[in-house]
Amino acid sequence: MVNHGLLKTLNECEYPAEFLVARLLGKKGALFNNWDSLIASSNVLESLQNTPFSPYLKKYAAPGIWRFLRNEHLWVYKSMNNKLRNHFESYFVYHEIRTLIVCLRYLSGNEIDRVLQELHNSLLHNDIQNILTSNLDFVAKLQALEYYLCSHSVFFKGLHERYEKKGITALEVFVRDRFFASALAQKQPSLLKTFLHHLVDFHNCIFLAKAIRWQIEIEPALINGGTLPVERLKGAYLRKNPYPVLQLLRLQDSDAAASSIQKLETALLKRISRILKNWSFQRTEVGDILFYLWEQYRYSRNISIILNTIFLDNELVRERIVA
Repeated sequence: MVNHGLLKTLNECEYPAEFLVARLLGKKGALFNNWDSLIASSNVLESLQNTPFSPYLKKYAAPGIWRFLRNEHLWVYKSMNNKLRNHFESYFVYHEIRTLIVCLRYLSGNEIDRVLQELHNSLLHNDIQNILTSNLDFVAKLQALEYYLCSHSVFFKGLHERYEKKGITALEVFVRDRFFASALAQKQPSLLKTFLHHLVDFHNCIFLAKAIRWQIEIEPALINGGTLPVERLKGAYLRKNPYPVLQLLRLQDSDAAASSIQKLETALLKRISRILKNWSFQRTEVGDILFYLWEQYRYSRNISIILNTIFLDNELVRERIVA
């Protein structure tokens, strides 16, 4: 897979893949598994003091968990040789697209300081970061960003026009959609491409559920490339019934999952976790690394939820944890 100018250009690490896998397996073995204990804890930060998350939480409070994840991504990426970086480009770009979207949202509200915080240890290419932190106004930044991205991939053409015609929410959907279109068009390991198919399913099911739950009259902006055909998702939207589609994914208790957006998100993420865990049993380098990266995301997400829902009933928090 060719780097489309979205990620930093770094000197190559010459360690073989098996060396990195061994280090990641060792680090993963140090993670805890007792989420119930953490949820019930009266002092979550103290309960996490002997974990790799603790220094970030002590320094930056709850937002520090996402700094931990960005730093972890940066460390793993630096530790990869160029072959592995090419294999995992789509995984890292998927997370950096989220960073880019969050930054654009902040910039549309003129929250420059929050952009600088979001870009801390980001893997986004330096040229992109320079555009985002420049003195240009927001529309000019979008134009510069589109010009830069289109010099690497035509998939991002129309970026600033989408914002001017439909606003920031439509722009966010456009950027995410263009990422998937670009990534799925590239040659890459089958596990990574299949992983992307499942991510498309995740986003499409969430879009569908929100459109039905909130009675949105405009058809949801669905992404091509998932295991669920877009036409079937559109049919579910027209019938205002997501259950048959969700059953195709074989979610655990699909009826309960469809009862709320939060439960559906948790069920979909649990499904991806089970799939990646099964792949890791095959003991391939790609499968092991992908599962490690996902585990770091899963832990970061779970801890963030616990830290930001300390006043909620424990059972409600437990329902959102991807265990």
